[in-house]
Amino acid sequence: MTLKPLLFGAALVLACGEAQSADLPPAPAPVDYVRVCDAFGSGFFFIPGTDSCLRLRGRLRTEVRYRNQAEGQPIGLQARGGVRGASPFFARARGYWGWDHRTNTDIGLVRAFFRGFFTKNSSNGTATALHLDYAFIQLGQVGTWTLGFADMIVEPVFQSYVLDHSFNTVGYDEETVIAQYVYSFGNGFSVGALILDPTTGAFGTSTRTTGTAFAGVPFTAPAYGGLRLPSLGAAATYDGEVGALRLAGLIQDISPANPTTAAAAGRRGSNDHALGWAIGVSGLANLPFGTNSKIGFNAQYTQGILQFLHEDATFLPVGDFTANLAGTSTKLSKGWSASAGFSTEIIDRTTFNLNAGYTDIRQNFGVIDVRWYDIAANLQHRLTDNLVLTAEAHYREVFASGTRDSDAYSTILRAQLDF
Repeated sequence: MTLKPLLFGAALVLACGEAQSADLPPAPAPVDYVRVCDAFGSGFFFIPGTDSCLRLRGRLRTEVRYRNQAEGQPIGLQARGGVRGASPFFARARGYWGWDHRTNTDIGLVRAFFRGFFTKNSSNGTATALHLDYAFIQLGQVGTWTLGFADMIVEPVFQSYVLDHSFNTVGYDEETVIAQYVYSFGNGFSVGALILDPTTGAFGTSTRTTGTAFAGVPFTAPAYGGLRLPSLGAAATYDGEVGALRLAGLIQDISPANPTTAAAAGRRGSNDHALGWAIGVSGLANLPFGTNSKIGFNAQYTQGILQFLHEDATFLPVGDFTANLAGTSTKLSKGWSASAGFSTEIIDRTTFNLNAGYTDIRQNFGVIDVRWYDIAANLQHRLTDNLVLTAEAHYREVFASGTRDSDAYSTILRAQLDF
C-alpha cells in the first residue's frame, strides 16, 4: 500500500469533519452556579455576577377563631377581621413574602428589606390587596441609618410571647415612615434617635388616637388639625446574652382641629397646638431554671400619645385630647400601661407562654375614663423546624366610668409554616 492513498483518506476525513462542525450550534457559555453566602446567616446566596447577597423568605399561616359577640355591652370590642353581627367564628389565611438584600460597600453595609402579605377572611369573603409590612433601606459605616417602613427603637424590647391578633399588644408597635439613626458602643449598648410621620402607622392607620364613639357612651371623637412638626423619639438599649433593657421616649405635635378654640383665644387655628410626650421602659431576661425559660415586661406613661400605651386605644372611646362642651378649651389625656410575660419549654418542642397587661387612660371635661386588662396563654408545638401549631385563649375586661363593664374572650387555633 502506497502512502498517497493514506494521505488522501486522511484529508477526506478532516474535510468532512470540518464541514459537520460548521453546522453545529456554538458551545454554551460556562454556567455561573449560585454560591452560598454565609456572612449574614442561613438562607443567603450570592446573586450571580455580583457581590450582593440575597435571601428570599415566605410564610403561610391558617387559623380559625371563636370570639364571644358581647351583645348588649356598652363598649363593643373589635372582633379582629370578623363581622360581629354575622358569626363569632371565622377562618383566616395569610401569606407573607419578602426578601433581604445586603451588599458591603465603601460606606459600610447597605441593606434593602421588604415584606408584605395578603389576607383572606371567611367572615367577609374577600381577600385584601398586598399590605406593605416592612420596606426600608439601612446603611452606614459609623452607626446605622434606617429609612422607610421599619420597627422603631422606641418600641418595647418585650412585645408579647403570645399572638397579638386577637387583642393587640400593650406597647407602641408601629412600622411607620421614619429616618432613624442608631450608634452602637459595643458590648450590647446602643443609643438612637428617630424622626417619624405620625399621620401613617401600622396597617395604614394613624398613630394619632382619635378613638371610637359608642351609642350611650359620653364620648366625642376628637378631630386633629394639620401636622406642624414630625414626631421625635430617642432610646438607649442594652442587648446582651443575659437579656435586654430599653429606655425610650417620644414627643408628638398635638393639633386640635377646633376653630372655636382658636377664635376664643384670638389666634389662628394653626397655632392652637400642644406637645404630647411619652416615656417607656422594657426588658427581657433569660431565666437560670427550666428549658429556654424567659420573662419580659414593659411599662409606659404618656400625655397625649395614647397609642404609645396600647395599639387598641384607637378602637375604644379614648382620644389623645378632649374638649369642653363650649369647644373653647382642650386638654391632653393621660394614661399608663404595663404588661409582663413568661415563656418556658415544658416538653421537647412544646412551649407554654403567658401574658398579662393593664392599661389606664384618664380624660378631661367629664369624658369617660377607661381602663382594661388582658390575659392570654398559649401552647406552641413545633412539629418541624419550620412548622408550628398554636392553641391560644385570651380574655379582656374593660371598665369605663359611668357605664357597666364589658368583657370579651377569644380562642385561636393556628398552623404556621415558614420557608
